[in-house]
Amino acid sequence: MSDAAGAAARRAATSGEAASTDPTAGLAVTPITGLPEIHPGDDLAALIAARAALHDGDVVCVAHKVVSKAEGALVPLPPGEDVAAARRRVARAQARRIVADTPWVLITETPQGLVCANGGLDASNAPAGHLVALPDDPDASARSLRAGLAQHLGADVAVLITDTFGRPWRLGLTDVAIGCAGLHPLHDQRGTRDRGGQALSVTEVATADALAGVAEVVRHKAAGVPVVRVRGVPDAGGGDGPGAVALQRAATRDLFPRGRGMLAHALAAPPSALTGAPVPPDDLAQALRVAQVLGAQPIVLTGEDLAADDAPTRVLVPPATEVGQAPPAGRPADDAGDPTAAAPPGEQAAAAAGLCVAALVDQGHQARLAGHVRTAAGTGWLVEAAAGR
Repeated sequence: MSDAAGAAARRAATSGEAASTDPTAGLAVTPITGLPEIHPGDDLAALIAARAALHDGDVVCVAHKVVSKAEGALVPLPPGEDVAAARRRVARAQARRIVADTPWVLITETPQGLVCANGGLDASNAPAGHLVALPDDPDASARSLRAGLAQHLGADVAVLITDTFGRPWRLGLTDVAIGCAGLHPLHDQRGTRDRGGQALSVTEVATADALAGVAEVVRHKAAGVPVVRVRGVPDAGGGDGPGAVALQRAATRDLFPRGRGMLAHALAAPPSALTGAPVPPDDLAQALRVAQVLGAQPIVLTGEDLAADDAPTRVLVPPATEVGQAPPAGRPADDAGDPTAAAPPGEQAAAAAGLCVAALVDQGHQARLAGHVRTAAGTGWLVEAAAGR
């Protein structure tokens, strides 16, 4: 940006109504217009500073797509490949894990730790023959952009990098913050009291996500307005803060970490070393009950049955001593139509062991069928498992 343009931007930044920090004063939400098409290497902070009047405490919400374009986060597509198929292919290759796999959408956990559709890859408003990927580190992008705006305008603002996400159990899309600097993304109200004097024990307000959603209201994909200023947010500015990564819930604390198709992916994954803690007793007991549905009597191997390099949890599923054994509790004696009723003991045990593995994986643990083995406790199918990571 030229010196003259920089001076004009600084004059604009000091004009107009001062930013309010009074939470009762309301918010002023203003789209920043006039930005050109962004290309790799562009100085996005300079381009925004030349067009935005910013004060201390303003929150600048920036659609990730222009950040990604400026940073060169573009994925070239092979000539002739269907865009939707290419997006699924790339999303699958980049994924930390598959959360849900359906014919209409692939949900993954991205390398950035975000759980979203199609790995966050976007085909709309993308350069010809490319997909727009997420920034490698959205929080770092937010910090860099914030520093650039401070350099150009001398204003202590907060920056949110936003993206459009779907929501489980509800229709419609909304923007959320995938990068954050200059604002604490969570307003932790735990330990405070409501108007009736009741202690709040779980309330954490996702402030950054709420502001991202507010910004989305005044822009549209076809309008070419990727930047929105939100004025009047209390406590914006100051230090960079923990970033939007503080909004991410670990899979181990997620009550719904898996969706359609995830179990098949996990069961088909190549074997790997099982390390970590043993499977929690309640989860293991439930998996054993699943195996018992087929009449199996699984044995949890302990002590002398375990070698030093064994997985932390091992279950032996021995074959039934005779084909005509009594049916499990709750199953009618007449097993007509039950495909497992006449199964040979070995096959029935193998099926029961497979169900045990599936139950453990469905609970979020690591598990595999290790084969038919002989142990001090007997002969049968071996299930190896470890607590989920």
